[in-house]
Amino acid sequence: MTQIYIDPILNKYRNLIKEKNSQIKTYYFGDPIKIPASNLPALVLAKTDTQVRNETNAQDRHEIKILLTLVTDIREEIKDDKTLAPGVTKLMDIMEGREDDYSLKKSSILDIIRTNTEIDIANNLRTDLGTVTSLSYGGTIGKREPGVWSVEGELELTAHFIQIR
Repeated sequence: MTQIYIDPILNKYRNLIKEKNSQIKTYYFGDPIKIPASNLPALVLAKTDTQVRNETNAQDRHEIKILLTLVTDIREEIKDDKTLAPGVTKLMDIMEGREDDYSLKKSSILDIIRTNTEIDIANNLRTDLGTVTSLSYGGTIGKREPGVWSVEGELELTAHFIQIR
């Protein structure tokens, strides 16, 4: 049986989030089509882009765009077509929940990513705060499974490290 490859960079981010947020039940590497309701809320970690360029004569700078997709179970909140919006609140709370003074909750994924930027000091892996960390939310039909509604939040960040060639 072939062992599934788990990218060590994505694994570092998973470990960081898992340590600081107990609300997420399951983590996936790469985007699954079907996620059982018992595994929700789930966080999907995926690379969307990798760029490598010269840093010095002997070093390369790796810049990696990472997409964190949070999928929550909203079936309890949906009573009819007009109640989809309340189902998004749990999603938003986990992704970028805020206190009354607008500061991010310490358990929110956005706060975890923005305040713990040194992911692996020994290997020079950091979250790049010089690039924009963006969040988007939306409902989809059929993305996870034909005919199934899904409400998801996506957080995109850039990680970087310098490596000797």
